[in-house]
Order: sequence, then structure tokens, then C-alpha cells
Amino acid sequence: MKRSGKRWILLIAAIAVAAVQAVGLFLLMRTKPATSLVLSETALVLKRDEGRRITHTIEPEAASAKLLKYKVSASDEIIAWVDEQNEMILGVSPGTCQIAAEVDGLRTVIDVTVTDETILAGTFQTETGDVRLSLDQGLSGTLETPDGTARLTLFYGVIADGENTNPYRWIKLTGDLKGTPLTVWYDRLTDTLRLHTDGAPDRILVRN
Repeated sequence: MKRSGKRWILLIAAIAVAAVQAVGLFLLMRTKPATSLVLSETALVLKRDEGRRITHTIEPEAASAKLLKYKVSASDEIIAWVDEQNEMILGVSPGTCQIAAEVDGLRTVIDVTVTDETILAGTFQTETGDVRLSLDQGLSGTLETPDGTARLTLFYGVIADGENTNPYRWIKLTGDLKGTPLTVWYDRLTDTLRLHTDGAPDRILVRN
């Protein structure tokens, strides 16, 4: 009985060691570090207020770290800003800067140039006719519609919205169209305008 009991103890010990080794191997496979980080863009030229989505590839596919961290210095945030939720780089004001993408100690840099031209200017489509948005170098512009022309003032800064609280997603413009208050929202993520007037449903306009 003593010899049999000893065999059982040795067998249980061997099973325990094998189990520990298996768990260790499993954890090692699950925590495999990334060895390669490739971005779809390493140099961007953006207009003011333009947003550009980027994509990334991490190798090996089994790497445990999948979430990239994008870094831009505080002094450069006036030039470009990163929307990590949507993996989009946004042009804020003219200039050049670098944005770093990091994962598992790997680092890739994106060179960003923002030009003085604004993406906001252009023609957008409506059901009743095209709407043209023109902007000067300041914080003002005009919205030409089939119903008349409105003079607009831009507001930059934190603009919360129920769909997305990203402070740089929306650009707000306010004005007056034939005595009716008018609010125009430009959505950097979808490159669309949303027109709001009191007492009327919002209109979503796509770029022509």
C-alpha cells in the first residue's frame, strides 16, 4: 500500500507539473509581443478642418497588444489632432508636426502638413438645390442657398454631441437666413453639413 501510495503521489505531482507548464505555454502564446507595426499613411497633407482616416497592421496576428496609442505634443495640437476612437487625424491649423503611433515598444511616425486652405469651402447637395459654403481667412463665411444667403460665424472648441463627444468632430457655424436663426454643423468624420433652423427638421447635405 505504501509503494502504491507513493506512485499516486508521484503521478499527481507529474500531472501538476504538466498542468503548470501547459498554463505557462498558453499564457506565453496569449502574450506574444508585436514585432511589426505598419500604418497606411506615414506622410499626410491635410487642409484645415479636414479629417483623414488611417489604418494599421500589427504582426504577428496573435500579438496580445492590438490597441495603438497615438501621441502628439501639446504644442502641436494646434496643428493636428488625433481622434483615436475613429483612428483619424484632423487638420486644425496651418503648419507641420509629427504624430507617433506606438504599440509594444514599436513606434512609427506620421509626418503631417496642414495647409492654409480649408476643407469647409465647397458645394453641398440638397433636395431643392445646391448649397455653397465660402469662408474667409477669419472666423466667418457665407452660405449661399436657394432661399438666400446667410452670413456665418464659426465656433471652434469643445462641442459635445449626442452621437460623439469628440471635441474636434464637429465645427459649428451660426448665422441668420432671412430673419431666421441658422446653425450649420460640419462633420469632419463624414464630410457632411447639417443645417438646423428653428421649427424645421435638420437637413444633412453631402459634398457635391
